[in-house]
Amino acid sequence: MTNDKALKGCGRSAIAGGVSVVMNGGVAHLTGVATCGKIHLCPVCSAKIRAARSEEIDTVTGAWQAAGHGLAMMTLTLRHYRRMPLGTTRRRERGGLVAVQHDAWITAFGSRAGKMWQRLQEDHGIVGYVRVWECTVGADHGWHPHFHVLLFTSAPWTRDRADAFEGAARARWVRSVEKAGGYRPNDKGVKVDVPRPQDARQFSRYLFKSQDGKARFERWAPGAELARTDMKHGRRASRTPFEVAEGAAAGLADDVPLWHEYERAAHGIRAMYWSNGLRALLAELVELDDRTDEEIAAEEIGGEGVALIPAETWYGAVLRYRGRSLELLRAAESGGVTAVQALISGWGLEWGRDVLPAPVPDAD
Repeated sequence: MTNDKALKGCGRSAIAGGVSVVMNGGVAHLTGVATCGKIHLCPVCSAKIRAARSEEIDTVTGAWQAAGHGLAMMTLTLRHYRRMPLGTTRRRERGGLVAVQHDAWITAFGSRAGKMWQRLQEDHGIVGYVRVWECTVGADHGWHPHFHVLLFTSAPWTRDRADAFEGAARARWVRSVEKAGGYRPNDKGVKVDVPRPQDARQFSRYLFKSQDGKARFERWAPGAELARTDMKHGRRASRTPFEVAEGAAAGLADDVPLWHEYERAAHGIRAMYWSNGLRALLAELVELDDRTDEEIAAEEIGGEGVALIPAETWYGAVLRYRGRSLELLRAAESGGVTAVQALISGWGLEWGRDVLPAPVPDAD
C-alpha cells in the first residue's frame, strides 16, 4: 500500500548473494535484506531507531541531572480540525498543518527567532534542547502534529520559573502560529512540565505512561516519552500513524488515503533535532551514539543461522508469493531447521539446492 520506494524494498530486497533466516533468543529474523531507515514510515526500522535514540536520551538526561542541572519538557500544539490537511514541507508545495507547525517553530524558537528568544533562554538558564516531532489523527479533530521539546537548563526550575517561561513561550508561539497562517492556539498550545522537587528520580510524570489507553501502567522514562512513538497508542479515540497503517493493511478503505497523506507529510521532517552545541556539551559527560538512523536500522543483531536462501530462490520462490517470508520465520521459531526444511519441501523446493544450510561460523 506504500508509495515510498525505499519502504517497498525494506526487508525484501536482497543486498548480497542470499538471505539468511536467523534465530536470536527464540525470535526469528532475516539478514541480508535491505533496510530503509525510515523512522516515520517503517514500523521495523522505526522501532530499532527509536529504541537507540530513547536509550541515548535516558543516558544524557541522567548524566545531566547527576551533574546538578535541570530538565523541563515543553509541548507545542496547534488548533486543528478534521477538514484541515496534514500538508507537506516540500518546496513549492508547502502547506497544511505541518508547514504551519514548522514555520511557526522557525520564527518562535528556531533560526529566525531573533535576539528576544536568545535573551529568554539566557534569562531562564536554557543551555539547549532536543525537539521531537510526533503526529496522531483523530476521528473528530483530524491530524494532530505536535512537538515535544526537552529543555536542558543550567539549574533545576521551580514551578514559578516554569510558569514564567511558559507564559513567555506561549506568547511567542501564538504570534508565530498566526503569522504562519494557523489558527490562534488556545491556552493549552504551550505546556511546560518540570520534575517535582521531592521526587528523587525527577520527571516523575514521565516515568509512568498508559501505552494503550487502558488501566495498565508501565515504567516510562524521559527518553521513551520523547522517542518511542512506535510504542505509543493514540488516546481519546486518536491513533498513531502506525495504527492507521495497520488499519489500511487490514483492508479499511478510509485508512489507505490517510496513510498516503501521512507518508507525504512526513517526508523531510526530522524526527529528532538537537540544538546547536548541545551534543558537544553532553559529550563531556557521557559517550554519545553518533550512528545515523540508517546505520542503526541496518545493524545486524546476529544469532544462530537456520537457512540460507540464494537470491534466485528468494525472488523467484519466496517474494513472489504473498506471506512466504513470514511463513519462514514462523517455521524457524516453531521447529528450527527441521520445520524450515518441511516448509520448503511443501513449496516444491529442494533442501541443499534451492535452499541451503546456514554457513557454519568460523571458529576464532
